[in-house]
Amino acid sequence: MDLGALVSSYNKKMNDSQRPFMLRKKQTVLLCIMLFANCALAAQSDDLFSMSLKELLQVKVTGSTLSQENLLTVPAAVTVFTHKEINRMGLDYLDELANLVPGFQSYRSAQSPLENPISSRGRLNSLEAPELLVMVDGQRVDGPRSNGTTVAYPKYALSYIERVEFIRGPGSAVYGSNAMMGVINIITRLNVNEVSIAAGSFNRKKLNIQAASDLGPVHVELFGQTDIDNGDDYRLPDTFSSDDINTDDPREMNDITVKASWNNSSINIQHHRFVVENFYELAGISNGANRREGSLDAIALKQNFNWLNIESWIQLEHKESNVTLSGQLTPEGFLASLSTPTSNDASFVKAKFHNYSESRVHWHNTLSINDKSDMQFGIEIRHVNAPQTIASNNFDIGDLAAGNFPIAYYGELLPTTQVQEKSKRDISGQYLQFQHAIFPMTGITLGVRHDDFNELGSHVTPRLGVVQNLNNQHSIKLLYGEAFRVPSESELHLSNNPVLLGNPDLKPEIVKTWDLIWVSQLKETAFSLGYFENHFTDAIAEAPTNLGIPQFQNTKQDPAKGFEFELSHQFSWKWLIRATYTNIIESPDESFRQATELGSIIANYQYEKWNGSIIGAWHGERELVALDSNGHRKALSDNTIVNAKIGYRYNPDWEGSFHAKNIFNKDDYAPALGAALTEGIANRGRELLFTVKWTF
Repeated sequence: MDLGALVSSYNKKMNDSQRPFMLRKKQTVLLCIMLFANCALAAQSDDLFSMSLKELLQVKVTGSTLSQENLLTVPAAVTVFTHKEINRMGLDYLDELANLVPGFQSYRSAQSPLENPISSRGRLNSLEAPELLVMVDGQRVDGPRSNGTTVAYPKYALSYIERVEFIRGPGSAVYGSNAMMGVINIITRLNVNEVSIAAGSFNRKKLNIQAASDLGPVHVELFGQTDIDNGDDYRLPDTFSSDDINTDDPREMNDITVKASWNNSSINIQHHRFVVENFYELAGISNGANRREGSLDAIALKQNFNWLNIESWIQLEHKESNVTLSGQLTPEGFLASLSTPTSNDASFVKAKFHNYSESRVHWHNTLSINDKSDMQFGIEIRHVNAPQTIASNNFDIGDLAAGNFPIAYYGELLPTTQVQEKSKRDISGQYLQFQHAIFPMTGITLGVRHDDFNELGSHVTPRLGVVQNLNNQHSIKLLYGEAFRVPSESELHLSNNPVLLGNPDLKPEIVKTWDLIWVSQLKETAFSLGYFENHFTDAIAEAPTNLGIPQFQNTKQDPAKGFEFELSHQFSWKWLIRATYTNIIESPDESFRQATELGSIIANYQYEKWNGSIIGAWHGERELVALDSNGHRKALSDNTIVNAKIGYRYNPDWEGSFHAKNIFNKDDYAPALGAALTEGIANRGRELLFTVKWTF
């Protein structure tokens, strides 16, 4: 797939009346991009813009085995991006980058303007995406209530990433619950001193700072970012009437991280906060009423030490999440004949899911037995505290959820209804992993982990990986792994909710996965081709109840099977291409919102002080819950979004860039969870951003 093919495909989808004008617009944009990319002033090239395929292939992977591996030998399906690559792309957040990874896809949710759940291999049973684990510098980044990242931390800034590993397949043998469909392992940047300011579309303003300094024996690192905009303007079907309505999606995100290290000790303090308004909240549009704000705070202490020739570290963590959501549940007059006293008011709700916390202790050890064998083992203990949540409502939503009529009407928002029961969870896990070169060209990885959850039982997850190096350029990987996920506190204990109910009788869900992967690394070309199979037991999914309100239930789910392909090719020292293609040939019916075909291409051009990138991300056809006139699920046609970035390095200290997202301003829709949004969820149109960066 090349840029010409993308443009040709797009042209075919336009009607005759649109084509002349739109084609001229696109040709003008493309011409500007190519002119910027090929114009250069004579100057010495600098390290930031130099990039080669050899550099990419030398990157080490640590998230699969908690030890350093290269891409040829790591017993996993892995895609890696470095900061040097990310800096060229013009992307801002992790969910955007995920669409450039084989098997991964991310799209917008109607639960909140910021939520873009990331899925692996076509499985997304919950918008909170709890079956995919995100790790940052060894810390779990998930909400204590939902076990997913999209609620408490919906956007992770790419500017803070030194390396990110997208690991496809089960990771429970190392990480326990939630590492079911994959792991995103993030390593943050160190020893960086830079400031960047940016301004662009939607009155967007962005400030980023990272600094490092030694204060006596203590080394201190600071990262801070704020990103604010007024949002795009939309004309959408009103979810509470038959008319259309104008809305927008303003947002504000703030991040700050402070790290300090001395000798073998370190501390890491993180704070993330976001605020969004209007657009969709709980799948409804209510300007002025819809609002969500949240924060995630975390602290981690780490101590490295050696004992009996064993390299060890102990990490102590604590995190706390707070999310407040406000929204409208029914149109005006909907409950007039069902309430007491009678009222024509719309139903509103405000819920504060505050003070959800998790504490964690992790002790990890690495023993080098000899030059052919090593062993990793460790213990992990976690405690989750989920307090009771009382929602404020003007109509009693507990009555509404239970069908208790008439429904009590309070006339104002009063804190009367429990929507989350109080609960606690204790988790202990022990793991052991053995890696051995059984022959000079053959390596084997054996791993097992045992986890125990109070009131939810225990589980054992094994892994087996055999990597056969055919020579120094080719390897074959045969992988088997099991993974599991225990239900989250919200899946178990969400109550009195007219939108979704918890289920205290849920059992853990399990997946058994086979991978067969061929990896090749030639002088100018590298590629991987893999086949996978996922087989599920006791899958957790939303299912209808007698009251018509969905509830989390254990269900039987069909297997998922597919192919994943990834290619990198360096035409010359100026041009580097990365491309992916995924074909999920068999998937559960519950995955109809997920595309079964995915593709992406990244073309990077560098010449002296100039660098240009063009990125295309393609999603195949997806389906909606809403039905067409024939009673079949409505389909969203396949879609390609093209982004571009032009960068110029004035000198080693100053860099300027211009980037555009959705440069053709295509109407792009994501599949909605419910049947009410018959056209899907609108995404933002074209976004432009100008950035100046100073390195000091």
